[in-house]
Amino acid sequence: MKNNLKKNILTTLFVSSLSFSAVAADFGVELMWNTSDANQVLDSMADQRAAFGELIKSGEVKDMFVFNSSIEGKPMALIRFVIDGEDQADVENKLKDLPLYKKELVKVSHVQPLGNKWLDNTPAMQNYGVTFTWREDIDALEMDRVLGIDLQRVISLNQAGLVTSSYLNTQKLANGIERPVYHVAFLAKDAAHARELSKQFEAVNLGYANVDVQYLGHKVQLVK
Repeated sequence: MKNNLKKNILTTLFVSSLSFSAVAADFGVELMWNTSDANQVLDSMADQRAAFGELIKSGEVKDMFVFNSSIEGKPMALIRFVIDGEDQADVENKLKDLPLYKKELVKVSHVQPLGNKWLDNTPAMQNYGVTFTWREDIDALEMDRVLGIDLQRVISLNQAGLVTSSYLNTQKLANGIERPVYHVAFLAKDAAHARELSKQFEAVNLGYANVDVQYLGHKVQLVK
């Protein structure tokens, strides 16, 4: 019993230390089309792939998801991806010279700070991003206890192939206290299934965390 208690305490301390020492450096980027001319996009796509490939080779792009869209009724895949940077301005600066951006054929619709990547797995199935954020007025020690349980659960789900990526970040609460938060990419049939999978987490079961679900698409194996 003592050994188990000691192990749990050490796990919680390790996870808390890992979370707070990490600097938020990875950002999820969502794109949208900024044109109704499919031919312009097709003409620039080869150059776009080559330029984006350089960001992959350099290790700046951490994850990439492809989802279906269309222009003028023509199928045209779009991507969501994770890229490192100092802040949102730095991320946008890295993207500004890519062909589709220079020609204003796409634009960034959303940038979300994710923290630092710590798990990875890339099966070719649908992925849904799930973001957990703490509710206010939860005791700090109780947060640490629950976080220790849930981060072990993330590792187990990753080993089981249900979680394909996980990022650690921090959240500042209204009282000024900072606590680790996490973002995971689930393999799921749909958003409802992803939300159901999130109920495996202690923070969700106890009503401590808010859950936000976003469709990501098919995760792509990055070749550097």
